[in-house]
Order: sequence, then structure tokens, then C-alpha cells
Amino acid sequence: MKLLVDPEIFFYGRCGMVRYYSALFRELERRGVSIDMPLLLSESDFMAGKFQFAERGKKLLGQGLAWRLFKGAVNRASKKWYHRKVKQGRYDAVFITSAGFEDHFLTHLPAGKPSLMVVHDTMRCVQGPDGLYDPSGHNADRLAYLIPRVSTVIAISNQTKRDILALTGAKEQLEEDHIKVIHTGNLLSLDAETAGRPVEGLPERYLLFVGDRTGRKNFRFFVQSISNWLLEEETGLNLVCTGRTNKWEQALLERLGIQDRVAFVEAPDETLVHLYKNALGLIFPSLYEGFGLPVLEAMSLGCPVLTSKAGALLEVGGDAAVYVDPSDADSILAGVKSLVSSPEYRQQLIRKGLAQSQKFTLSNMADLFLQEIEQTITATT
Repeated sequence: MKLLVDPEIFFYGRCGMVRYYSALFRELERRGVSIDMPLLLSESDFMAGKFQFAERGKKLLGQGLAWRLFKGAVNRASKKWYHRKVKQGRYDAVFITSAGFEDHFLTHLPAGKPSLMVVHDTMRCVQGPDGLYDPSGHNADRLAYLIPRVSTVIAISNQTKRDILALTGAKEQLEEDHIKVIHTGNLLSLDAETAGRPVEGLPERYLLFVGDRTGRKNFRFFVQSISNWLLEEETGLNLVCTGRTNKWEQALLERLGIQDRVAFVEAPDETLVHLYKNALGLIFPSLYEGFGLPVLEAMSLGCPVLTSKAGALLEVGGDAAVYVDPSDADSILAGVKSLVSSPEYRQQLIRKGLAQSQKFTLSNMADLFLQEIEQTITATT
């Protein structure tokens, strides 16, 4: 079996979706699937392009306009190469990865050739405590156009499937064969789990905030909800966030008086594993998630989880998490207090979390994908 893979997602830097597709394609290759990806230059270390050596040009051109122009030209060449391969038809199915739901490939797709795509979420606007976040613009329109035109749509959660049906106006009973649910497996590196690189200067007691902190991730409202409590009652408790900070974030923390209580750590997998294993809990008060991978990662490593009653998070966390209303400061604070104050409660969450995480394995995810790809190909032959 041969899959022709759209290379577009690998034009982006290191992010969750790039990790997802890299892990999926590696697992499919292990199961005997031939992956044909016309990618010249990847922007992440998860998967290399055919001419990855050209990345050395960054040292010559710098990170400025010259490099961006060069990279843009290379990406367009990759996309043209992909479209040419679509037209040639020397594959069993096309697998779409475009984050912007590019649909030009449809004009090249030979009659009878099947296609598959994964929908992570429908990028709809989310009502937050202080306004709307993440306006979707034309991407949602392109997604709604593309969904009925591909052979099989994979939703990463039941919530995402419901959102797809709402976006397209489709009837669920008519879409069972077209839209399938395959939950995301745990993508955290197994090698990293055994390594667990220690972090210098890590606070003894800390809560962990993983991933992006903008928009619907609700970081601003979260720190506003707990800042007075941190200053007045929990003077020995800190917050550790993954990734870099910026001047706007620092200004917020300074206004709240907690700038010395929040640390920022670059977290490759081996560092992230250590952070999960040593945190009092993961704090993930998102306003919406198509899945919520940090919740799964934390549970699999024995880290208690506080998250939202929003999107697919109830689906992922099951009965193994503390749930809060992400738009209610009192609910967030009460949830954090319950997590921090009781070691016995944390142990109960850890036990439940380890069991819940076993429902979402990478191996099971890849097996289900292989099954759906085979059924899609068979249905069109």
C-alpha cells in the first residue's frame, strides 16, 4: 500500500500537529505502508526533507527576509511536486495534512483515487471570560468545503466530529461511513520517558502549564484567578510554564505581583517528562480543545490533571481529572486548591490517570488508521 502525503504541515515549525503526523507516518511505515512525501525542506526535527542539508543556508542568509524568501520558494516547489504526483496517480490514496485546508489538489486528483484527511478541530470562535478568541476566518469555510469532497474524514475526538457535523450542517446518521473517530495516541517519546532530563533550579513545589498560553488556552485568566492566593496563602508554591516568555506576558505577571513565582523552561521531550513527573499537577484550563494532548501526556506519567469542562477534555480525562469552569475565577481557584491541598486526592487522580491514559496509545491509533485506510482504498476499487 502506498500513500501520497501532502507535505504542507512540515513547512511549519515544531508544533503539536507536526509531531502528530510524524508519529503517525512512522507507525504506518512500521506496518508496511509506503509513505511518499514530496518534501524538500522541513522546519522541524521530527521529519527531514529530501534536501534538508539546505537548512545550512540559515547560517549564510540569517533568519531575516532572505531566508524567508528562500524558504517560501522551496515550499512552493514542494507543493508543486506534490500536485504533480497527485496528477500522476501512482499511489493508492492521498493523505492531506494542510493546516489551511488547501483544496487545489482536487483539480489534479484522478477519478477513482481516494483521499483522507484528519480534522483536529474546526477553529471556531470561542467565548472567553473577556471576549472572543481565535477567529477562524476563511479556514472554517475551506474546511466545510473540503470535508464532503474527500473520501474519508478522521476526527480526533467525538467532540471534533460533533463540531464537523455542526459546521457542515450534515446529519450524523448519514455520516457514519464518511467521518470516523480515531482518538489521538500518546505522542510523547518513549525514549524520553526513560531519560527524564532533570531541570536545574526547578522549584520544589510547582504547578505545570504546558504549551501555548495565548487565546483560548486561557493563561491570562488563570493567573489572574490564582495570583492573590499565591501571594497571601501559598507562598511556597510556584508555576512552571514550558517555552519562552515575552514582554507582554512579563508585564501581566508584574502587574499581578507574581513575576518571581513563575518560571519558563524550554522543554524538549526528555525535559517535559521530568516536569510532568515532579509537578503537583498539570493546569490546563483551556476554553476549547479538539483533543487536549497535554492532559493525556500528564496522566500517562503520573501527573494529576486540572482541566476544563470544555471541548474534548472530558472525553480525554474521563473520571481522572479535576474539572473547572474555565470562565469562572472562583471555580478555577477552588479546583487548584483541591489539587494542592490533599496528597491523598492527588494519589487518587494519579491512579485513575494512569488507567485512563492506557485507552489512548499510539499503537492503537496507528492500527485504527491502517484499518480505515485499507477500507477507504477497498471502497473505491
